[in-house]
Amino acid sequence: MSTYPTLTEMGIQSVEEIYKYSLRQEGDVDVLKVYFRREKGSLLPRSKKFKFGRSHKTVRVDSSHDKYQEISEMSAFLMKAIDELHDLVQHEHEVQDIRERLHADIDHLEKVVNNKLAEIRRDIDKIK
Repeated sequence: MSTYPTLTEMGIQSVEEIYKYSLRQEGDVDVLKVYFRREKGSLLPRSKKFKFGRSHKTVRVDSSHDKYQEISEMSAFLMKAIDELHDLVQHEHEVQDIRERLHADIDHLEKVVNNKLAEIRRDIDKIK
C-alpha cells in the first residue's frame, strides 16, 4: 500500500520527485498544481494540474430572521491530497507572503491574456 494513497489515486506515480505545489480558486473550481523535479532533457512534464469542483451548502446565518446563505467549500478528496503534499514538501514551500502570491497570479494572468490577444491579432491579420 502506498504511503500517499490520494496522490496515487490521482495518477501521481513519482511522489518522490514532487518539490512544491500551489492551490488557487477559479470560480467554483479549486486548481491544484503539482511541480516535479526533472532531469534536463526529460520528456516528463515539470508540473501537473488538477481541478476539483467545490461543494455548495446552504447555511442559516440569522436564526431570528430565517436568513440563509450559500457557501462553497473545498472537496474532502482535495484536502486529503493537500495533507499528503504538505507532508512531502515539509511546509517550507507552502508558507509565502500573500502579496507575492497575488503578484504571481497577476503576472500569470497578464501573460495568458497577452498571448491570447496576440493569437487573435494574428488570426485577424490572416483574414485581410
